[in-house]
Amino acid sequence: MADIARGLEAGEFKGITGGMVSIGGEVQFEAYAAGNGPDKRHDIRSATKSITALLVGELIEDGSLKTVKKKLSQILPDEFSHMEKNDPRRDITVEDAMTMRTGLACNDWAPASVGHEDKMYQTEDWAAFLLSKPMAYERGKHFSYCTGGVVLLGRVIAKLSGMAVPDFANERIFSPLGITDAKWEHTPAGHTDTGGHLRLSLADLHKIGLLVQAGGKWQSDQLIESKWLNSALKEQTRIYERRERYGYLWWRDGGNVKGKDVSLIYAHGNGGNFIFIVPELELVAAFTGKNYGKRSQFIPNQLVAQRIVPALIEGN
Repeated sequence: MADIARGLEAGEFKGITGGMVSIGGEVQFEAYAAGNGPDKRHDIRSATKSITALLVGELIEDGSLKTVKKKLSQILPDEFSHMEKNDPRRDITVEDAMTMRTGLACNDWAPASVGHEDKMYQTEDWAAFLLSKPMAYERGKHFSYCTGGVVLLGRVIAKLSGMAVPDFANERIFSPLGITDAKWEHTPAGHTDTGGHLRLSLADLHKIGLLVQAGGKWQSDQLIESKWLNSALKEQTRIYERRERYGYLWWRDGGNVKGKDVSLIYAHGNGGNFIFIVPELELVAAFTGKNYGKRSQFIPNQLVAQRIVPALIEGN
């Protein structure tokens, strides 16, 4: 793996700004491209969503959210007050938002979509923007990648915790991990953007990966309920056209590598911002990048799948 570290430092992997890899909790390398370093905070884009899922789990743990089957309209009645009582949008659940199956006409992978995130960003109230959109599919049935649904989850977290999302995240996860300078973005209406744009350091991302790899445990403290993590990380839906699988705002992949079955769990943010976990190898890898909207944002996937994982299996 030393060759990957040298490549990062030499700028061999264009646009990938840093990488940190550990096995069994022991750091194998931490490397940065020129102009980057351990103190730099990176816009991790949609990797933010995976952290939002952990915060929803904290609501489950403390009992303020009894079940992910809870309807968003029951938690946030004001946001749904403009709808008729029999409007199917009133039936959208927390789980639907976490699995990208709200059924709303919102697809961030299709620029022409009326609910596309770029259109949402031009409005004052992002929740109102999303909930003004009609149903395009039956809820809970069809995967359609929608940042707006995760923004709604931020409203849920704030409402049920009674705290601003950054404060709740600091209290429950970040401060215990030693993450001290997380930077959240906010909507024009003043709500926390839980769908993207959180700024963290490379080491911060790696710590979150270690926490997930350890089943939610950090040192002697169980920060995240292991039962919740199991639900969040297991396959909840499939994206057949892209041969991908999705949990609760976490991605899944895997297969047989050199005769060994391995699973890959990861958070992905546009640009090359990733947290990878391979439980079978106790591998945690974090990367930051700035290849926004480019195929080269997937260089970290290639490094993990084609170089790091095979090398570890051969070494064993």
